[in-house]
Amino acid sequence: MQPQRIAFALPHLKAGGIEMVVKSLLCSLDRSRWAPLLILNRAEGELLAQLPSDLPMLACGGKGLLLRASAMARMLRKHPPAVLYAGTNAMNLSAVLAVCLLPLRIRPRLIISEHTTAENYLAGARHPRLRKTLIRMLYPRADRLAVPLQEIGEGWIEALALPGPPLACLPNPVLNASELDRLHRDPPNRRQGRIVAAGRLIPDKGHDVLIRAFAQVRQAWPGTRLLIYGTGPQRSALEALARSLGLSDHVRLMGYSPDLLREFARAELAVLPSLREGFGNVAVEALAAGTPLIASRCPGPEAILQGGKLGVLVPPGDANALAGAILEALRSPPEQNLLACGQEAAAAYLEERAALAFDRFASGLLSADSPPHSTAGRKAAGIR
Repeated sequence: MQPQRIAFALPHLKAGGIEMVVKSLLCSLDRSRWAPLLILNRAEGELLAQLPSDLPMLACGGKGLLLRASAMARMLRKHPPAVLYAGTNAMNLSAVLAVCLLPLRIRPRLIISEHTTAENYLAGARHPRLRKTLIRMLYPRADRLAVPLQEIGEGWIEALALPGPPLACLPNPVLNASELDRLHRDPPNRRQGRIVAAGRLIPDKGHDVLIRAFAQVRQAWPGTRLLIYGTGPQRSALEALARSLGLSDHVRLMGYSPDLLREFARAELAVLPSLREGFGNVAVEALAAGTPLIASRCPGPEAILQGGKLGVLVPPGDANALAGAILEALRSPPEQNLLACGQEAAAAYLEERAALAFDRFASGLLSADSPPHSTAGRKAAGIR
């Protein structure tokens, strides 16, 4: 039997949560069952270098919703997939429109995905009223809305009074088994006083809050050093903030790292200071590295840390609370059995497990027993 073509649509492949998810699926899906195709709005991003060599890639080049959707529809006509998976609000809307432009006989099953809460997304979205209208018009036309946490999907349904589509809760593929095995065989030395954070350098990630908190930490714990991994438009502003606080020699913006797992394993402490965070892949990586984690109390980190059992949760945006939590963690590190529990919990997000769950989910959509495209029903069984 020939493998089924499955297309993934994203704006770009810069290092971010949904981009990492799609990159991992592209690398992990069984090629005897699936023939993946990547559709990007712009063919750019650090993760392009990590794509498998057998992967065809197309670029839409559209600068607006209608142009992007038209370009995507042309690509789907030329390379019709059985399944189309879209990520980010812009590409979700474009994908729905593109599928609507196709003849019925070649329309794929359409999975749209959201990895942040509706409240957080709409708070920062341009033209929020128009966005809400488009989402309410178009999202119900998809076959499924895929989310990493049921809470995120239910939030979208409730916030916009969506009649559909049904939800599918899919685990994020975060950890590579070979990299994890290599880490266990050859662990790096932990460096006392090293604090590590990672994420796009954008306001929502709260790196400015962390730098302000770190200024307090340095006063009480002079041997500490803060390393922030990631790229983004806030780099210059964050460097200027560190200078203004006299931290230029103690805060380093490290750029992109292809091996965050090892960087966390070198650290004494990991911090996820996001103001908003739907899931938080880096929280999984920190736990897998056996590194104590302090994170903002957002839906994803709170779920990953099991409500605070596996790490410390602090209010988002509170530099004083974050500084206090960091100092407490430096003074009283958690016991090894707690860190081992965190590593065990992180194993749920191995790429192989997530790819198998996605395989079962996508195959189910294509099976004869799968219900036809419908907007009925708000929930689908979580897939783990």
